[in-house]
Amino acid sequence: MSLSRRTVLTGALTAGTLAAGGVPALAQPSFGPTARTFTAAKPARIVVLTPRKDVGDVLGLRDFIASSGLSATVEVREVPQASAMPALLPEIRASKPDLVVTVFTPLTLGAVGRYDDPDPSRFLTDVPVVFTSVTDPVASRVVRALDRPGRAVTGTRHIAPAAVQMKTMLSYRRWKKIAAVYNPAEDNMVVAVRDLKEEAARQGVEIHDAALPRDASGAPVAAAIPDLIADAARAGSELVYIGPDTLVASNNNAVVAEQALAHRLATFCSTELPIRRANLLMGLVSPAVNVGRFAGLKAVEILTGAKPADGIPVETLNRFSLLLRIGAAKQLDLYPPMRLLNIAEIVQDA
Repeated sequence: MSLSRRTVLTGALTAGTLAAGGVPALAQPSFGPTARTFTAAKPARIVVLTPRKDVGDVLGLRDFIASSGLSATVEVREVPQASAMPALLPEIRASKPDLVVTVFTPLTLGAVGRYDDPDPSRFLTDVPVVFTSVTDPVASRVVRALDRPGRAVTGTRHIAPAAVQMKTMLSYRRWKKIAAVYNPAEDNMVVAVRDLKEEAARQGVEIHDAALPRDASGAPVAAAIPDLIADAARAGSELVYIGPDTLVASNNNAVVAEQALAHRLATFCSTELPIRRANLLMGLVSPAVNVGRFAGLKAVEILTGAKPADGIPVETLNRFSLLLRIGAAKQLDLYPPMRLLNIAEIVQDA
């Protein structure tokens, strides 16, 4: 089978897409004499570490591996919390997989650590790792640089640049104040909110910082989300932004949607699943299945010997889908502009 980055973009994009920069360059892996041989008797063994087995990243990865022609078994392990990684890694290491795939920033950091602290007693250093849906792997210090990771760790990003997200939000309405509700214990969210604030300043938009408070042990308090949204409304916020946040977006999207609607606030999300599951107004996303397929391409390149892991750049799929939920728009009396309706996928209410 001829594999290329074009393959990843085929078949799963939604109806409405927006481009940000160029589509990643095409690559044709060449399975030459240096390629590793995997057979039905001895297939490649891939271990996937994910918070949930049903996320699109995992589905896309499995689909691409299955269609690639590579003889491989994919073992998916659910790891709901990154705090479980230290106890799990010795078992993973001892089982000697050919490749490990990690989903989202917390599990990726838990598996590989930071590039400037690669302690082999605590992290995976003797097996190639492909991550998927990591917001900013450089700022999180997963890799040294996107084009040259600096170690046998590479993968895919999934978030549209802050400038593209802000442009999309302002295309709906010229919001003057946006509340960012997030978990400050997640490195990726600290980076995402920092970038959002910088872009908002350039656009003359005020950001209301609604970081979750922490309890006496330092753990973020998700139960504070209703109060944070109420405070944001009182402060004059018009829209609630939730980014690639496991605690807020993945685990509490219904609470955010309910409370925002109760206070007549619009909502924007930068990841796909929360918008499909909760009554959020809109979002600009990389479909998770596509991101997983792209990670699958990188996994195949490594396992076939087409490219060494430390020579494969970290990339983003540069076409993003605009999702709109008309039910939320009606409740807010904020009908979308026609120019957005012409390019959006309308998410149906459950």
